[in-house]
Amino acid sequence: MTHGAFRPSGRRLWLPAPALLSRAGFDRNVRVAILAHDKFGPLTSKTGVCILRYSKDYETVAVIDRSKAGKTADAFVGKVGRNVPVVAHLRDALKFNPECLIIGIAPMGGALPEAWRPELRLAIENKMQIVSGLHSFIGDDAELSQLAMKHGTKIWDVRRPTRPNRIATGEGASVKGLVVHTMGTDCNSGKMTAAVELAREAQRRGIKAAFAATGQTGIMIGCDAGAPIDRIISDFVAGAAEELVLECDRQGADLTVVEGQGSLDHFAYSGVTLGLLHGCYPDLVVLCHQAGRQQLGEYSRHEEEMVQKIRPLSWHVETIERLTRPVHATKVCAVALATFAIPDDAEAKKALQAAAKEAGVPAFDPVRFGPGPLLDAVVEASKGVKKSGVNRLRTSPATVPR
Repeated sequence: MTHGAFRPSGRRLWLPAPALLSRAGFDRNVRVAILAHDKFGPLTSKTGVCILRYSKDYETVAVIDRSKAGKTADAFVGKVGRNVPVVAHLRDALKFNPECLIIGIAPMGGALPEAWRPELRLAIENKMQIVSGLHSFIGDDAELSQLAMKHGTKIWDVRRPTRPNRIATGEGASVKGLVVHTMGTDCNSGKMTAAVELAREAQRRGIKAAFAATGQTGIMIGCDAGAPIDRIISDFVAGAAEELVLECDRQGADLTVVEGQGSLDHFAYSGVTLGLLHGCYPDLVVLCHQAGRQQLGEYSRHEEEMVQKIRPLSWHVETIERLTRPVHATKVCAVALATFAIPDDAEAKKALQAAAKEAGVPAFDPVRFGPGPLLDAVVEASKGVKKSGVNRLRTSPATVPR
């Protein structure tokens, strides 16, 4: 079986090779079921929730989670899940005629839960295509790949790099457009969400904006350039990030928003974070955080000695600006605060005020209260950046919000 990367309709990916997933009959209005047993929720199934919220190429007809079956998805993830049934098994989802099964979780280590194999087999036997963002490649699994060949269906392992390794050259520092990088205080802290919201709001205003995805979920929902950064050999992470920025520049972007990964103080993933930060040469950074989170989320359920507290927002602002100074000086211009765990809007606004005070920059929730104010803050902060694309960004009448 050949492997490559699918190109969602109307969008260009840094990952070429459409051999694995043909665009014909797949890339528009595809009916999908999201597999997320025991994990479906805003933090535990980021991939599934973002498919529901942002994908223009997938029509979600069912979520599969045995622990939440019998309700609709909005009971667990809000209005983006409205009218989408949650069922206990793929057998129950087949009546909705799904054409594709998407693995809706990205667990620590990225392994396929062994108990899910029977449902993957069932999907393939029903000629459903498989989309997976796991580190363990479904296409390399002898049983599943052979079964896919037998039934004439296809597998997309989104995290499989297909581009030759590339060393950073410094060219990315000279792109014409403004580069904004979303960074976080932890994994799963809203970096991709903020990046997508920012890029789409800019596009809505008529700005030539590009979204550069660096993770499997961002690539799945559609991007202007994308690379699975956490699957790239460490020597080439900065070069891969730089290529994303250069690709968006070749497309004529006046604003490129690069999705971040991990956090600078994360003992497991900081290497990816720093390579990406240096490689994309950001002019501005949006710092992302979940309101109320006090320790690294993935480790809060483990032994006490593994718990690492999240450092103050002010520490992150100072550290980001200090670490970029030798390569390409940047400025943290705003905080994107995820307030979904706070039920009351008034309390959420108080959390935004507290975050702004702690970080020393304005704070916004681009999902709850809309991305417009966040984009306004980016445009205002770009006044100190001297680039031709930035000049167009600031002088365009489209930067005036509705």
